[in-house]
Amino acid sequence: MGELRGSATMKQVGLTLLVVLPLFVPDGVIEFTPLGPAAAFVIAGTLPAVIAWMFSPRYAVATIPLAALLNFLAVLVFGHPIATALLMFTIAVLVGLSAVKGLHPVAIFLALQPAITVIYGYPSMSFGQITPGVVGHALICAGVAIGGGLWALLVGAILLREERSGAPDPVPAPVVAFYTGALVILLTPTALIAATWFAGTTAGWVLVSILVAARPSYDESRLMIVERGAGTVVGGLLAGVLALATDNVDVLVVIGTVAMVVAAVVYLVHARYAYFATFLTAAIVLLNAEQTDVLTTDVDRVVYTIAGLALVAAVVALAEMALGRYTPASGAASTVPGDGDR
Repeated sequence: MGELRGSATMKQVGLTLLVVLPLFVPDGVIEFTPLGPAAAFVIAGTLPAVIAWMFSPRYAVATIPLAALLNFLAVLVFGHPIATALLMFTIAVLVGLSAVKGLHPVAIFLALQPAITVIYGYPSMSFGQITPGVVGHALICAGVAIGGGLWALLVGAILLREERSGAPDPVPAPVVAFYTGALVILLTPTALIAATWFAGTTAGWVLVSILVAARPSYDESRLMIVERGAGTVVGGLLAGVLALATDNVDVLVVIGTVAMVVAAVVYLVHARYAYFATFLTAAIVLLNAEQTDVLTTDVDRVVYTIAGLALVAAVVALAEMALGRYTPASGAASTVPGDGDR
């Protein structure tokens, strides 16, 4: 029985790898063009689309204009704290309300790259003697995200035709209200503070950690806090050890690319989130080896991630103390964050 289960797992991993590798083709190709600095925006369009495809192709199609719009706006608002806070407020509402149809996992992935861009900034690109302005860069980043989304649709149509689970389970309205409110409270002031005093740094990872860890239920949020925290620390340690073992940047980037592929496979086969966070952290740190000091990036990611997780943990604890585990709705006891997870 164990051998059969192991064989089935290996088959699932192999089939997932068959899907994941083609997804990264545009990301690799664009690196050799003048658009190379914007390669991250390929993934910003690809991942939401492929995750949405697993529910329905129509959801995947809908992610493409949303990814383009959010990444376009993220470039425009960089350097403007009030505009940044307003955009993150809008993203918080979008992610929260998407839970009405159970689509918040897709919305979270739509929000990740914009959350990084509004604090860290956008990549500078030049075409010969021509350097686009802010609007030009915003249009380019949006266009690259569209290209990533369209590529994901193509891969889905060819390799994932039979891999659809149907519409996800909706989240009850009272829980959606709590989830949306929590995201607004967490993301809006944090974005304002980060954009005012930490612009140009990787403090956007605080926003990313909030988006990933804050979930509709108390218990799911707590689980994500533990899993992401553990995965980030372990992944950071692994990247640090590799950086100390070799100073060959090309080797580190190759290892980072492999780690990113592994992270995608781990996520799509629904393994524990801690494993995904481990490989993702190592990948992000090592893939930045060409631009920044690996150890500095490593420490920054761990510190900012823990800061974001601490904020989520505080809000969850305060909400549970203030609201309890139950709330009346429509004259009857109904589920609120945490109740359905016991």
